[in-house]
Amino acid sequence: MELNKIKLKNFRNHKTLELEFDNKLTLIQGANGSGKTNILESIYLLSASKSNKARYDRDMIEHDKNFCSVVGNVLSDDQEYLLEVQIIKSEVYENASTKKGKVNKVAKSQKLFNKVFNTVIFAPEDIEIITGSPSERRKHMDLVLSQIDYEYKRALTTFTKSLRQRNKLLEMINEEGRGRGQLGFWEEKIIESGEFIQQKRTELLNFYQDDLANNGSSIKKDLEIVYKINKISPERIESHRDKEIMAKTTLVGPHRDDFEILMDGYDISEFGSRGQQRSAILSLKIAEINFIEKKVGEKPVLLLDDIFSELDDEHRKEVIRLIDFQQTIITSAEKLNLGKSCKLVNL
Repeated sequence: MELNKIKLKNFRNHKTLELEFDNKLTLIQGANGSGKTNILESIYLLSASKSNKARYDRDMIEHDKNFCSVVGNVLSDDQEYLLEVQIIKSEVYENASTKKGKVNKVAKSQKLFNKVFNTVIFAPEDIEIITGSPSERRKHMDLVLSQIDYEYKRALTTFTKSLRQRNKLLEMINEEGRGRGQLGFWEEKIIESGEFIQQKRTELLNFYQDDLANNGSSIKKDLEIVYKINKISPERIESHRDKEIMAKTTLVGPHRDDFEILMDGYDISEFGSRGQQRSAILSLKIAEINFIEKKVGEKPVLLLDDIFSELDDEHRKEVIRLIDFQQTIITSAEKLNLGKSCKLVNL
């Protein structure tokens, strides 16, 4: 799996930009604020049909423009593809937009993108997967699974919309005493989609655990992943219903899931050093690469966003070793000596 070329139009701070990439290693150098991270975000958009950082799709559009587009030439499974994602601002709603996808200039469902092009992005802020709130860990699982499994992405959308409707009903029942008759419809939807989401999350975290034990980073310690599942089922929904009406919100389901990374039995987010946390997130990213490869049959493209300034020598060596195994695109504000031949792009 390779990205040969990308073309941006009105994407963040890039009015127009065309870049070509080496099939092994490309280093993008530039001062802070030059748009290096935005390039990696655009590549991730092609693979996942969503941003790894923006809350709303339209946030990726240059502020005074009405649309943006990303076009990429991809080689996947020995076939060439021209992928395009276009985002168009809504003229009616403030944060709304329309997103369109094309494959070889023909309008296609974004479902096809999941089968053609995949990436893993590693940035300094990914330490939040370890140290941040449960929402950061749920976001990580959702981004990984949505990129390779369209059914997961669809279930997540269904669950989110149904959860919102059920919470509105719970509030209505609490405040106005009406609406109970409508609960069954939305409960059926959140149970069906929620069980599917948790099944897939279980599969992902089980893979991570096996990978950490067998194939993880050479600098890893004894790490264990514990899925703190807030299991959804008809029985649990029924048993919590009165409490949820009082709270005016749904207390059961994947929107309250979490996972812990333990080192020697201790939660690394609370008791691990910064170095141990960096080691853990690096091991997690390696597991993510291996999970995607297992599911799609090819190594994803690795995107490294200015991470070397955050790593000590030992972790740098581990990342440099990782570069050998798939196409890698690196951004850096400083000159890097990677000890490898690579294509250099200066912004």
